[in-house]
Amino acid sequence: MKKRVIVLLLAVVLSCALALPGMGAQEGRAMRFSDVPEDIWYYDNVRDLYEAGIIDGLSDQIFGGDDPVAWGQAFKLITLAIGCAVPAPVEGERWDYPYIELALDNRLVYAFDAAYLSDVPTRLQVAHMVARALDLLSIPQGDSPFADCDDGYVTHLYEKGILEGAGHEDGQMLFVPDAPITRAEMAAILWRVYNLDVSQGMFRHSNYWVEPFSAEEVAPFGYDPSLFALDGSFMTYGDGSVAYEVGVDVSEFQLDIDWQAVADAGVDFAILRIGGRFMQSGGLYEDQYFRRNLEGAKAAGLKVGVYFFSQAINAQEGLEEAEFVLDLLGGAQLDYPVVCDWEYLGGSSSRTYGVEPAEVTAGIDAFCARVEQAGYQAMVYFNAYCGYIKMDLRALTDYDFWYAQYAAQPSYRYHFQMWQYSSSGRVPGINGDVDMNISFVPYGV
Repeated sequence: MKKRVIVLLLAVVLSCALALPGMGAQEGRAMRFSDVPEDIWYYDNVRDLYEAGIIDGLSDQIFGGDDPVAWGQAFKLITLAIGCAVPAPVEGERWDYPYIELALDNRLVYAFDAAYLSDVPTRLQVAHMVARALDLLSIPQGDSPFADCDDGYVTHLYEKGILEGAGHEDGQMLFVPDAPITRAEMAAILWRVYNLDVSQGMFRHSNYWVEPFSAEEVAPFGYDPSLFALDGSFMTYGDGSVAYEVGVDVSEFQLDIDWQAVADAGVDFAILRIGGRFMQSGGLYEDQYFRRNLEGAKAAGLKVGVYFFSQAINAQEGLEEAEFVLDLLGGAQLDYPVVCDWEYLGGSSSRTYGVEPAEVTAGIDAFCARVEQAGYQAMVYFNAYCGYIKMDLRALTDYDFWYAQYAAQPSYRYHFQMWQYSSSGRVPGINGDVDMNISFVPYGV
């Protein structure tokens, strides 16, 4: 996805070998800043970064450690520190204009107006940029150490040794999130980026470093992959000693379905799309075939559940989606759960672009809590990307999980109750491809 990932990975792997000042010091580039004496706290940081060609002074003699860092300077410092090449200048534009594109490409920011290049970002905004540059998620392992800042990125960077506090008050450590960041503080952060192994204890997924959850937080994968086997489009598991059911999930895209033929083919259950939220406008809609699918599947004797395609970006929208679903159900009896199917699609044109895991998780949790309050069982649908990157599963363990991976065997780290193993199944009564699922919970019994 990004060339700089290779550079970052090499820097991480070789961090132990980068014995100071071994940052690739440029020959003849010795620091001579009169305002950075050897006894100042950031001397080593500035010296090593200057000799590596990452930072410069305000002049040949002045570093200006107490001066604030502007947006354009921050973009340059962070992108060069993670290995990006210096961009070519753009004729007629200011020197830092090309760094906007680098910042966007590397997810330092999700949108930016060049008119603000000379403005000063806050310490919190810089923390977000550094964390994203390192491909860290805003899901920390512990609580915030700061009395004045409860932010996932900040906490994660503190846990990794990248960020420190900015003082104490009444015995509590402060981060001072709204203060501007100084050149000295930025140098210290970038120096730690070079010299700390931020990936220790983490695993890599989709260009992100992910902190694994403990078994106490989220149950680990509990199936034997070797016991899964396909019989045509139908997944089997084990030697018959473990109960399971096989089902389909459908929407209006399957058009008219002969549900009796589906049941006769051996399908046990159907999860029906009840509706969704548009990815760009955010409007809610009902699946045009939901009501006839509900009636037909029930008449054929299939167990039935529903799913809602969610694009909620906060708890309020998750609750709105749940109320919409409950209104459409009108108290209808279901066997299988009501599923929150939150998916990340559409890239930068999607309304969910740049939404942090905490907000995504809050929306899902609000949806599921309201559904269960109404007497239904709630379930969360996700693929590996969403389950690892876009959701904090620790906050969703009160609900069952429906995992999507199109493979002969699942390879997820955590446990789930239902697996969507194919999007190209073939079942009598359904024209074309259909999603296939295996459930290890006998819902409706």
